[in-house]
Amino acid sequence: MPKILFLFLALAFSPSGTANNIAIEVIPLNNRLASDLQSLISPLLEESEQIIANRSSLIISATPERQKEIRKLIVQLDTRLESLTITVIQSKTQTAEALNASANVRLNYPADRIRNSSSLFRGHFGNTNSKNDSNTRQKIQTLDGKTAYIKIGKVQPIENIRLYYSEYGHPIISSNTELIEASTGFLVTPRLSGKQAILEVSPWSDKMDNTGSLSTQSGHTTIRVNLGQWVEIGGISEQSQSSATGTLSHAYSTENKNMKILIKVDKN
Repeated sequence: MPKILFLFLALAFSPSGTANNIAIEVIPLNNRLASDLQSLISPLLEESEQIIANRSSLIISATPERQKEIRKLIVQLDTRLESLTITVIQSKTQTAEALNASANVRLNYPADRIRNSSSLFRGHFGNTNSKNDSNTRQKIQTLDGKTAYIKIGKVQPIENIRLYYSEYGHPIISSNTELIEASTGFLVTPRLSGKQAILEVSPWSDKMDNTGSLSTQSGHTTIRVNLGQWVEIGGISEQSQSSATGTLSHAYSTENKNMKILIKVDKN
């Protein structure tokens, strides 16, 4: 308490004002963090005014007339943050058009017929994993303007073997085990703008093959999306060809690798 009183006196008797025309007011907050509102209001203050974040309240130093204006602004800003769900799919087969189309069909289909014919839609909402295909779906909840982070993966031990010769010419074999992490996840900061959201998102996906080699797909972008709709924010397309010729045979193969990154934002 003495520290708060000292702070009040320091503000009231600062060189930019006197105790006669400067008032001190503590404004409690119900929804937003004091530090968040402090950063929003500080640029709007006059030179003789000050604002201090104090846990769940703001301490304002200003004239009584300006106190009313600042208090009104704080009330307008101290609103409950919307809760959002962010879903990211990294897939070789899924597309934004197909996901949005299946969601629209489900929304427009009568509820009683969905219950009686749910098997018709079962294939639209599953994840598949096979030798030639890999789909990863991750979802996380966060608040408007707050950064969210999700990561899943596994650590795989890889044994490194080294062969070298001693000064006498004898072969020496040494080995050590290295732990390599393969993970999939994303970092995202959503900001609501009407019926849209502005997303700053950084997804990544690591894949490890049988030999211990690690391949990584990652990206970073800022994009505006409609709420409830899937959007493709990027991807990687690779094509490789190989051929082999024998005495009585000839083999030729083409391999396509297309990995898409899709994202959707929903209000909870």
